[in-house]
Formats: sequence, C-alpha cells, structure tokens
Amino acid sequence: MKKRVFILGLLAALFCLGGCEKEAEYTASAGASSPVVKEVTMAVVGDIMVHDYQYNEAYDAATDTYNFMHNFQDVKRFFEGYDFVIGNLELTFGGTDRPYSSYPCFNTPDSFLDAVKDAGFNLLTTANNHSMDTGAQGVLRTLSLLDEYGIDHVGTYASQEERDQIYTKEVNGITFAFVSATYGTNGIPVPEDYLVNRLEDPQFLADISRAQEMADIVVVMPHMGNEYETYPRDVFVEWADKMFEAGADIVLASHPHVLQPMEYRQVDHGDGVHDGFIIYSLGNFISSQTTPPRNASIVLHITVEQTADYTPNVKEVSFVPIWTQFRNAANEDHFMVRSVYEMITLPESERYDVVRPKDYQRLLEIHEETACFLLDRDIPLEEIQEEYVFPKP
Repeated sequence: MKKRVFILGLLAALFCLGGCEKEAEYTASAGASSPVVKEVTMAVVGDIMVHDYQYNEAYDAATDTYNFMHNFQDVKRFFEGYDFVIGNLELTFGGTDRPYSSYPCFNTPDSFLDAVKDAGFNLLTTANNHSMDTGAQGVLRTLSLLDEYGIDHVGTYASQEERDQIYTKEVNGITFAFVSATYGTNGIPVPEDYLVNRLEDPQFLADISRAQEMADIVVVMPHMGNEYETYPRDVFVEWADKMFEAGADIVLASHPHVLQPMEYRQVDHGDGVHDGFIIYSLGNFISSQTTPPRNASIVLHITVEQTADYTPNVKEVSFVPIWTQFRNAANEDHFMVRSVYEMITLPESERYDVVRPKDYQRLLEIHEETACFLLDRDIPLEEIQEEYVFPKP
C-alpha cells in the first residue's frame, strides 16, 4: 500500500488530483517546505495492572461493588483530543466464577473497564505474559468485555479467522496497522495457537510484513525485555531491529515495568527514508508496584504526519512524566495517576494536603528518573515542565 500511495502522491502532484482545494498546514521545522496534508496523534502508556491493593481500595462493602473511577481523573486530560489512546492491558477479566486475584494470576473486577473507558482508551494490546492467567475462557471473556465497552484490541484472539486479520484503521486519511505479541505466558499452556500472539512464532514478523503492505504506518507492540532493568539487553535491540526490517515504523514495547530509553530510527520500506521511533519499555501506567522506579512512568505523545509527497513520518514525540500515588496525604490507600509537574509545583501551602512528605521527595526522584533519564541531561527544578519534546538527532 505504501508504494501505491507514494506513486499516487506523485500523480496527484503532477495533475493536482483533488489536491488543489485542500487546506494545508506547513511544518514548523526549519527549512521545511512540504505542506502537511494529514496528521494523526497518539497518546500511549505502559502497563495497566490491578493488584489486590487496588481492588481492595476500590471495594464498597455497602453495595458490594468496585469503583475505580478516581484512578485516572488527573491524567485523562493528556488523552483528550488524541486519535489513538493506547495501553497494555496486563490483566484478565475472568469473571466471578473464581476469586479476584493479582500476581501471579490476575483476575480483575469488570468495573475497572469503566475507568479505562472514561479515561479515553480506545486501543489496548492484550498480548503479554499474563494473557492466560484465567485460562482460555479468561482470554475469550476479556475480549468479549472489551468489545462490549467499544475498546479495540490486538494480540489475543477468539478464533483463527480473527487472528489472521491485521488490525487496520484509517484516521485523517492515514492508514495504521497494529501488530502485537508476547515473549510468553508465564509457562501457562496456550491450547490454541490463535489465542495469544508470540514473538518467536515466525508468523509474527510475517504479520509485520503483511501489515506494511496494507498500511501507511505500522505500529508494533511487543511484550519483551527483562523486568526492572532500565536498559534493553542486546537481544531485545536485535528483536527491535528485526521488527523494523520487517516493516515496522513505530515500536512501543512493554514488560520491564520500568522506563527504558527511546530513540528515533531511520526507516525505509520502499516509500522513502523517514523517521521511525521506538521506546524499549513504557513502564507501568498503574499498578501496586510502588517501589522505585516502578511507580515512575510517562504518557507518550506521538504525532505522525503525511506530507504532499505521501511519505509517512514521525513528526514529533513528547512525554509527560507521571507517578502512581499509592496513599493520600492522610496515609490511606488511594490509587491515582498524577502529573509529576503538577505535584512538584503545588504551592507549599497546599502540597501536604495532597501528598505525604516522603512522596514529595519521591516525586523529585521521579523527575530525574523520567525527564532527565529520557532526555539524557540534567534539568534543574527551576526548568521543570509538564511535557517535554524528545528532540530529533
């Protein structure tokens, strides 16, 4: 598709096929001259998990229900207006036939999806090492519930027919394809191959190549890496290289539960050299893993553009440092994802009405573990920002 669109773009430039009337913005980068005719934005987060601390806090004994709606109220503004809001759903909805549980096998109350939907998520990867935590029926029930909530999903499937279909979506005139797979399922057998995509299955790279023929931009979401390590090992860099070679434009990885570096990649899939992007681990979005650095993460923003010559490109990447608050100022369990900037810049007169003193000190560390780490430079607190642009080399 990319080659066909590229040729059509050249024809359109020659004959002005439908392009003369288009309104066009112009890139703000220095020296840019091609009008931007299409643009798509993505907001991406890492692991979405619910441990027992979280569902115990959400439980209302009076009604025998669970309410998670407060979890994302402070950060859902970072999702508003984005074309894709993406996360890694690292849990299952196995239902009430079995007890709710967390590690090592996650079975989460269905009402957690109320908070996920309210936050604005519209696409989740479901391929991870916890996909099979409640068995094959848990995989199927999770997918059915996501469908009921109108949330798209990739990585686990209810049938071979569904697994063989590459998920594509056209947004603002740009066609995206999403492919997802996991390194494994914690040793839990997968009775049908189609249930869970796996990285070592030759079909995974073949799917990326198929997706490249079907879409302008291919986004791959692998579940890989070593837990709690802040830099990817060579084997995972090599895996990423294979994904780009197969046709990936953007790679959004997860599993380590901590942030790992990100970088731009120069890619060419027959449509001209353009900027791709990878982040080796997005860390935790929400969980009960509150020990450093597992409670530090980001909301990643990616802007993809397609110019008049029809070459797709990662135009800009930026990120918002976030923190999962475990306890409120009264030292009560209260899980909320917070903006690091907002918490650090609270007036001193209000600060300890919101966070505990030791959590404020932790926030100062998270500033180092997110902004300074990802940008690879010191950022004095006087220069702290809510969102940082990741510069191109």
